[in-house]
Amino acid sequence: MKGVFISHSTENRELTEQVIELLQLGMGIGRDRIFCTSLSGDLCTGEDFITTIKTKMQECEMVLALITPEYLQSKFCMMELGAAWVQESYLCPFLGSGVTYKDLEDTPLKSFQIRKLEDKKDLYAVYDEMATKQFMMKLDSMQFQGKVDEFLQKVSIHTGAKDHFIYPDSDGYYQVKIDEIRKVPPQYRCYKIAGNLALQERQQDPVQEESQWIFFQAGMFDDLKPGDFVQLKVERTEQKMFKDIGRVRNIYLKELCILENADVRGSKIR
Repeated sequence: MKGVFISHSTENRELTEQVIELLQLGMGIGRDRIFCTSLSGDLCTGEDFITTIKTKMQECEMVLALITPEYLQSKFCMMELGAAWVQESYLCPFLGSGVTYKDLEDTPLKSFQIRKLEDKKDLYAVYDEMATKQFMMKLDSMQFQGKVDEFLQKVSIHTGAKDHFIYPDSDGYYQVKIDEIRKVPPQYRCYKIAGNLALQERQQDPVQEESQWIFFQAGMFDDLKPGDFVQLKVERTEQKMFKDIGRVRNIYLKELCILENADVRGSKIR
């Protein structure tokens, strides 16, 4: 079966692990068909890693490059990218958060079709391409759809991409990162989230510039701070306009709990 070489920066290990999970659980690509230097066991002690990387890149039919700011700053990553560019494998560059097309002007990717890692349509496009190129033994679009939603959710809370939509899981829960605290009367709590929830009302009335804020009465849920990761379920939303922060959407909650490393740390749900 065809193999996948993951070209990435070691600074993006967490992101890389999420991509590998999507390949394995969403596409059914086995661990033995994925080569990634961040994975335990792919490089042995005392091994000439440059020779191994060169050999594996030649053996794999696909090179999946995770283009991040750290990737573009790494001479080794750019060397991998150049090697992938000249060989006849399927080169699939994904643009990560913090990188624009302009950043690619002086790279081999300047003339390539680039996909965005945090774009649902682009993920589906690559899935279709890989299916056509017979990378998957069995196609299961429903399974892939569920894993894509999980992937986007996990990636968004760590990158905090402001223009990224965060999708709920199958039970209707969102996982988000708290970006900042808004000063409000002491009987209330108000927190800006990083990114935007993919809400039905937001899709019906899309507004490009809209920040989203969790709003509740003091004591209803635990107090939060910037950098906290939380899991929440939405009761309703309300769009408002303020002189200092512009157009916003208040998020009123059914449930809220604080997460740590994607696991529930403790909650106060009412």
